[in-house]
Amino acid sequence: MVRKTAFLALLLLVGAAFFSSCKKEELSSKKEILSFFFEASKNTQLDRVFLGDINGTALSAEVAFGVDVSILVPTIEISPRATISPLPGQATNFSGPVVYTVTAEDGSTKTFTAIVGTAPAPYIGNWVSGPIDFGSGLMRVNAEINKDGEIALEFTLIMTGDKDPSSIKGYFEPLSRQNSHIKVVQTHRWFGTDWIDETCDRTIMYQVITPQNLKLFYCLCYPMTDWCFQVNLTKE
Repeated sequence: MVRKTAFLALLLLVGAAFFSSCKKEELSSKKEILSFFFEASKNTQLDRVFLGDINGTALSAEVAFGVDVSILVPTIEISPRATISPLPGQATNFSGPVVYTVTAEDGSTKTFTAIVGTAPAPYIGNWVSGPIDFGSGLMRVNAEINKDGEIALEFTLIMTGDKDPSSIKGYFEPLSRQNSHIKVVQTHRWFGTDWIDETCDRTIMYQVITPQNLKLFYCLCYPMTDWCFQVNLTKE
């Protein structure tokens, strides 16, 4: 009887160890980020879904120009039974790299770094208009605008090739978006044969027609009263 009881006890111990071992083996070690994107339904700034890329442990995404990346809400899918920190689904500051830690069911971890940028400003480039008459002869408008918001507007007389004195250089806030009145701080004006220092506030507005075509609105003062002209520009 004692031997039988001891034998049963041994079987129970072996069985417990076996099932305990099986239980440990069933714990998942998967700890991947499967998708990373931004939904318009969770971000009022967005008008569509912006999908991110996953390259090893590097996450990257590009959203539209002018979007404030410091208050974006990401959507992140991870391995089943894993957890992630910090939690997605809440406003996150992506103005710098954001590190996510994914923890598998077995307790092992893996870190991912997310970097989010914005698309280049649609106004960047060299632009030219067709012939246009502002009252002093046929002219061509040339606009050169860079990523820092520095702008040069040149009004060139087609017959002579001379620049009109209304030609200016200046700058504006580079995050300014289309269909908004943008203050241009004029720093120079063309006079005679050269640029001279002259400070004044002007107003522009732009509309993106296609990536190669902009409509530019221009007013001589800021705040805007009446548009002096509207002109279609083509990227050179």
